[in-house]
Amino acid sequence: MKLSTLLKPEWVLTDLRARDGEGVLAEMIDALPALSRLAGHDRILQKILEREKLGSTSVGNHTAVPHTKLKDLREPLVALGVSRSGVDYGGAEDQPVHVIILILSPADVPIVHLQILAAAAALIRKSDRIIKDIMSAEGPQEVIGTIRTWETED
Repeated sequence: MKLSTLLKPEWVLTDLRARDGEGVLAEMIDALPALSRLAGHDRILQKILEREKLGSTSVGNHTAVPHTKLKDLREPLVALGVSRSGVDYGGAEDQPVHVIILILSPADVPIVHLQILAAAAALIRKSDRIIKDIMSAEGPQEVIGTIRTWETED
């Protein structure tokens, strides 16, 4: 599974303004009106924050991968947000997070959730350079193209 096939341009937010983890998650959910109508902004945010209480999803390399499963969802949704100034996301790393990959999956297909998490982890592990490339991309299409290029690198 590849993240580039799951991302849609309207789910790539290249100029996040919030400065903390909860704020950036709320901002991302607000920017996805179809998702909010489906499952409700507050409910989605609460589910993600419950998952964060189990352990921060800041995974190093200036990246966080918040995720949860929703029973109302029929297909997985992957959104990507870029914070050029950085977000205080918490976690073991004492570095700002610049790229947030939000993964929401249907509750009834946990294997898909794990496959998407694995795809995100594989991408993040490839290189420190990928975050710089994503941050310098000039729009959602270019972000997706950058991810597609990195996914094909060995």
